[in-house]
Amino acid sequence: MKCSEIMTSKPMTCVPEDNISTAVGIMWDYDCGAVPIVRDEESNELVGIITDRDIAMHVVKHAYVHPCIVRVKDCMSTNLITCKKDDELELAMNLIAENRIRRIPIIDENGCCIGILSQTDILAHSEGIEQEVIIKMLKDVCSKCTEETVEPE
Repeated sequence: MKCSEIMTSKPMTCVPEDNISTAVGIMWDYDCGAVPIVRDEESNELVGIITDRDIAMHVVKHAYVHPCIVRVKDCMSTNLITCKKDDELELAMNLIAENRIRRIPIIDENGCCIGILSQTDILAHSEGIEQEVIIKMLKDVCSKCTEETVEPE
């Protein structure tokens, strides 16, 4: 199965200069936890992603800053893990698990955002996917332990 077969096509996006209220509004209106960030609406070139957690953590950490003046660029992630539309779903699932992320932007050959693939999309289209593979992906994403974790004394 290809990523394009189950991804959410043409997701709503923000630009780095948008106020975080724009991203929050998209998350609320479209019941999603992440918004792809594009350089500008004309090019649709993916430059980041912002999650509800990114926003919450940034606003709480910098409580002295009013949320209305926080820009998307202030709390978006730019270390992007992406797939292309013709990549196999297994590749996306492995990237999701390895990087402990809940969704992955789908880009075209020019780096433009054309979709987003979430764990929910994968679960909703799980017929034909070995359940053990899905369970492993979910466990890996939810795992809080790393090899560097030090056990308490």
